[in-house]
Amino acid sequence: MTKSDDPILVRLANRVGVIGLLMLVVPSLLAAWVYQGDADESFSFLTHTLSELGRYDTSTLAVLVNGGLFFGGLALVLCFSSQAWIRRDAPLTVSLHISGVLLALSVAACGLFPVNVGPLHSKAMTAFYLMTPICAVIYCFAILTELPPRWGVLPAMAAAGCALLLLLDPERDLMLMDRYAFGQFGAERPAIWWPALTGWLLLLFVGIWLLYVLVLVRRQQ
Repeated sequence: MTKSDDPILVRLANRVGVIGLLMLVVPSLLAAWVYQGDADESFSFLTHTLSELGRYDTSTLAVLVNGGLFFGGLALVLCFSSQAWIRRDAPLTVSLHISGVLLALSVAACGLFPVNVGPLHSKAMTAFYLMTPICAVIYCFAILTELPPRWGVLPAMAAAGCALLLLLDPERDLMLMDRYAFGQFGAERPAIWWPALTGWLLLLFVGIWLLYVLVLVRRQQ
């Protein structure tokens, strides 16, 4: 931690970040619980995507999911923009600030532009897939050189791997379009639809990674 950091402001920024993470998680879990799809199917994390939870006219709590993504992303922007993540290397500090803010802005954009608006949602999700590995590499470098304990690289690199799988999928744009899954499968979805499962694993690893940064690192310092 830099000497110029105000401990009270640091704790406040961290708590805002944790609240932002909760705003991403809790609405999605509630929406998944009450979800009833176009084919009257229940929600499954193995076969349905987060985008489907945010689809208006299908998901009962879509407005809650999209609002959680938007305001949770903005809370993370506020948190990341107010942090001094490492102690010495100014260029790396700037890179951490910028990459964290851009990652959080892409999350907010996914809520602002739900899957109903098609191309804009696809661009927002693609930006999230792109920023995750970029941000992960920068954070892993900082963790390995500045911020113990070192296990924080594991969820960051796992998130980067999942994001790259989704980013390089040749059908990525189609999968992010409105009603793609229903149009492809109808009522008979496969037991596991790998793009959906990979997307949820991506969000899980990003959540663990950000909790590590927001909570454990600051306690160690």
